[in-house]
Amino acid sequence: MSHHGNGIALNDLQPADLVLARCEAFRRHDFTFIFQSYHEDAPFLQAFPDCRDYVEYAAQALQGAFRINDCRIGRVRTVADDEVQVLFFMEIDSDGVIHRSIEMACLKLGEQGWRYHSGAKRPLEDFDSPLEDIDFENFLDCATLVFF
Repeated sequence: MSHHGNGIALNDLQPADLVLARCEAFRRHDFTFIFQSYHEDAPFLQAFPDCRDYVEYAAQALQGAFRINDCRIGRVRTVADDEVQVLFFMEIDSDGVIHRSIEMACLKLGEQGWRYHSGAKRPLEDFDSPLEDIDFENFLDCATLVFF
């Protein structure tokens, strides 16, 4: 069983904690944890059905390509008994260029606990209101929103 950096088992993480654990895993370049945190029905697994292939890809393409400066949970809402959405703020440094975004993670509950299914993100500049005032309705109010 995979463990988050603080020793908590992946299967025991609640949705907001899973989002933060994935952030920490990206910081540590723990791409195996990232892969294992995906829900079995995640669209991502169509591109990377094998953990080794993803870990090899990530080590080459992602490691060192960016640094996560900040990740904060904004809001959490239950969509169904087995589905939760988490809205969070992310600040990334990519070769000295700072990118700030609001992201929404869709997490689904399976036999092994909560897992990341899909997500969407928007640049923070899309919003006129302060970070703490951005809610799901504000986030979803975008004709060109793409889920990945």
